[in-house]
Amino acid sequence: MRIGATVTDIWRSLHGIICVHKPRDTSLTALRLRLINAICEDANKRCLPIEMSEIEMPIVEPHPISQAPVIVGLRKQPNYDFHPLVVGKPFRKEDIRIEEFDYQQPASSGLCCMVLFLLLFGINDGCDMLESLRDRVWVNEYVLKGQLGRGTVQNKIRGKVNRECDYEHITHQHMSRFLMRLQAHYKKLAFELANVDLESQEAFELARKGLPRPKVLGAPVIYFIKLIHFHLPHFTINLHCVCKNDNFLQDFINEIALSLGSVASCRQLLRTQLGPFNCTHSLLDKHFTLKNILRNMQLCEKIIKYDEKTLDKEIVKATAQSSVDDILNDEFIEMLDEEEENETIDDCLRIPWGRTYEIINKL
Repeated sequence: MRIGATVTDIWRSLHGIICVHKPRDTSLTALRLRLINAICEDANKRCLPIEMSEIEMPIVEPHPISQAPVIVGLRKQPNYDFHPLVVGKPFRKEDIRIEEFDYQQPASSGLCCMVLFLLLFGINDGCDMLESLRDRVWVNEYVLKGQLGRGTVQNKIRGKVNRECDYEHITHQHMSRFLMRLQAHYKKLAFELANVDLESQEAFELARKGLPRPKVLGAPVIYFIKLIHFHLPHFTINLHCVCKNDNFLQDFINEIALSLGSVASCRQLLRTQLGPFNCTHSLLDKHFTLKNILRNMQLCEKIIKYDEKTLDKEIVKATAQSSVDDILNDEFIEMLDEEEENETIDDCLRIPWGRTYEIINKL
């Protein structure tokens, strides 16, 4: 973008998809408002000042005899029709539309995509792209942390504890074997949701390539599940699934414990991958500036176009994740009037006494 961009230039750029990281205990509404405030505040600072044009206004004076108003001349004065104090700032919060790719509860965290935000957000005209992206049935990767022996109301992360149960009989091997059987069950379910007979040649050909995508929209399917940490009463699992929501994942943790003769509640829900997007593509809330948002929008546009070319609508298979450098290394991006070498990074730990250190020579 050129130095001193106009309002029209910025508005034309604010249409697309962005990928942001949703912090824990932050609702989508609060994250959306924070994003809108950052866009409006930064964009209003970047706009060129409006040139005040002059208009001619008649000079009216009373007639010396009849006292009737008579135009005796013209005078020039500024035209206040487009003055900021009259029409307001160029970018206002109510003019920006942002929608999320899917819903996430405040207690969860991870990627989120938004259309103008792993969360996808759509911004302005980019909101129309969300439905087509949902039809791609992307595979999401989660890290779920649970605690055995305690159950909460509706299995919520922040729910009140309403039941307790013994869990000492559950071992690492016991849970690992159950998760393997559960993965085999969902593998069979994936073929059923794809309307494929398990004993047919079509099922054999699909199994050679990978696992089929569900044709029944909204049906959750788990393609991979693994126990990555176990220390009673806490455990952590890695999960790859489609067509899920936070309620399903929290109930899933409790269902595992019920099958093992106990109860459990979800303690942390983190999404580390959303389709072709991973943590390296997401934008942190402390980096919400117009420059970073437009850069991320360009990045997401290239990732979505590449995914459209390589996406197999019939099967689910592992694909190589593209890094930010691989996508943007062939393009020089000139953003606003900030230079990379002069960019300041906010201090995450805001210490009241500052971080100015002096070297004292000991005698």
